[in-house]
Amino acid sequence: MKFVELYDAYFDDIYRYVYVKTSNKWDTEDVVSDVFRKAFEKFSVLEGHPNDKAWLFTIARNTVIDYYRKNKSLLMGDEFEQYLSPLQFEDPFDGTTEKECLQKSLRHLSDEDLEITELRYFADLKFKDMAVILKKEEGSLRVKSNRITKKLGVLVKKCLGGL
Repeated sequence: MKFVELYDAYFDDIYRYVYVKTSNKWDTEDVVSDVFRKAFEKFSVLEGHPNDKAWLFTIARNTVIDYYRKNKSLLMGDEFEQYLSPLQFEDPFDGTTEKECLQKSLRHLSDEDLEITELRYFADLKFKDMAVILKKEEGSLRVKSNRITKKLGVLVKKCLGGL
């Protein structure tokens, strides 16, 4: 595989994953550019790697972590939003749309659960790829993902007034 093919095949997935992490178009573009620069520099290593998508997402994940280490004054993702919006005195799950309910429900996940959800649904990775990136067993990720999905279902139902 040529680097251009790798870039074309995974650019949208990497961009979407980084955007979910940064919630900012400009930062996303900088980080994605850095991801592909690093991938290009280490492209010769890919020949021995069994999974090019997992390899690239490992670089993306580490680049996002580096980005936040360098910019310690920045808060990750939705954590920043809580400081921009006024405090709510009503039930946060009242009268919202499904999308808003999902966003609010995602905020109730642990960092690890959110990472698994983002890799699975926003980056559209398979469990075997996620296992490589997160250095966890594929089977345990399947079970954990299933539990997270059930938990999100309950939270979204509560938000929509279904419980």
